[in-house]
Amino acid sequence: MKVITMYLPQFHRVKENDEWWGDGFTEWTAVKRAEKIYEEHYQPHVPLKHNYYDLLNRETMKWQADLMKKYGVDGQCFYHYWFKDGRQILEKPAENLLQWKDIDMPYCFCWANETWARTWSKISSKNVWASTFEEKEEINSSGILLEQKYGDEEQWKEHFKYLLSFFCDSRYIKVENKPIFIIYKSALISCLDEMMNKWNEWAIQEGFDGIYVIGGNSNSNIEKSLDAILYHEPQYTVGKNGNKDSGRKTLLRLKYDEVWQELLNYESTKKNVIYEGFVGYDDTPRRGRSGSVIDDATPEKFKGYLSELIAKNIASGNDLVFINAWNEWGEGMHLEPDEKYGYGFLEAIPYAKEHYKEYLEKYEIVQKKNSFAEEIENLLVKNARYESYWRVLDAWMNLKEEGVFLQDYFINRHIHSIAIYGIGMLGKHLLKELENGSIQIAYAIDRRTDIHLTIPVYNPDDKLPPVDAIIITATYAFSEICSQLKEKGYERIVSLEEIIMEMM
Repeated sequence: MKVITMYLPQFHRVKENDEWWGDGFTEWTAVKRAEKIYEEHYQPHVPLKHNYYDLLNRETMKWQADLMKKYGVDGQCFYHYWFKDGRQILEKPAENLLQWKDIDMPYCFCWANETWARTWSKISSKNVWASTFEEKEEINSSGILLEQKYGDEEQWKEHFKYLLSFFCDSRYIKVENKPIFIIYKSALISCLDEMMNKWNEWAIQEGFDGIYVIGGNSNSNIEKSLDAILYHEPQYTVGKNGNKDSGRKTLLRLKYDEVWQELLNYESTKKNVIYEGFVGYDDTPRRGRSGSVIDDATPEKFKGYLSELIAKNIASGNDLVFINAWNEWGEGMHLEPDEKYGYGFLEAIPYAKEHYKEYLEKYEIVQKKNSFAEEIENLLVKNARYESYWRVLDAWMNLKEEGVFLQDYFINRHIHSIAIYGIGMLGKHLLKELENGSIQIAYAIDRRTDIHLTIPVYNPDDKLPPVDAIIITATYAFSEICSQLKEKGYERIVSLEEIIMEMM
């Protein structure tokens, strides 16, 4: 079991921050200016011994690495910023670490793949760093600071080549010889599968077994290239209940115990889910009264909740646990010591690694219940699938008994060449009925690679040769398959069930 913490590289000066937020701006600027909004509000957060460090200082990173080792943190997950046309920002801390080989800091990357923009920008998915520092007179601008676009294969190659030197570092964290790469919001990348197919290909050429891609907060069923899903907390749990940041003008206050309990009780229907934990949360240093606060976080509470989180991940088959965060001082999420709690939150990690077994049986029982429920659901899905086959076959046989054949359907609609999608039971019958007629069956489409036919068999991800129509025999999944094919530019797509019912 590895405990990995999210790591923010915003604690050093860059010219863009000087330009956008004021001369000398770093994360510390917002942290130092934080104010109490209500009587019991814990602000400002002050680093222990007022250690407002600079991440370009080698001794700072050495101190962090030593602190990690002492308190059982197994790695840092650096936020990685890569924008349109390969534009970068805040890349120097990771690049320095790559050169400082003697600093024992295992690490990986999380691509923070959102556009950077002002609050008023019309971009729906954006990262707003510090709305309390925005200049009101700029409100007529587009508000875009750094635009996120994903480009084509040439840009993907450039990005991969940049990352490769990190992947080759012995300290870079890997799963079965695959470098871990988290994508903060993987659902935003429409070309994700194509991009990751190329990255995997290039990674294998470099001696890896591919890339271990983890999608952040993803609920998509179409991201085939993801190895796992990571629910970023507390954002996922808070957002799941409708508490979105977008457009809110008043302070949102939630309770630490309530958010953690919901996080621990939530069971995803997705497979290969990694459940993340969080230290605390308060983004008012960045967003003022439009921010969010999760009240009553303490090291003692964190100890217990982290112990449960580790047990939950182990019961779910995970070898990784992520914590938000090592040093998100502007969002009140920091394991690094402060003046109020000292090393208390850090001390929770070795405690949780020792005591998670106390909760393991609880989550193993939950896991067994979920597995049983999943088996029942799978049986119901299979039953519905076979009912669909029976309905189509019965109608099909009735047509044949009346001397009506499918070839007539295609001839009447001037369809001379077809592809058959799905060479299961219905696909084989369709192939048999049409093989000696006048309709050309140009090829079949199927994900299985062990099918041997007299016609070519393509994978759905391949570029498909043109035909007059693609006939879907997997009738139970017609809508999903049709949508995927249309996204790739294929137009005339017909369900076998629709054909047969139309001929009745």
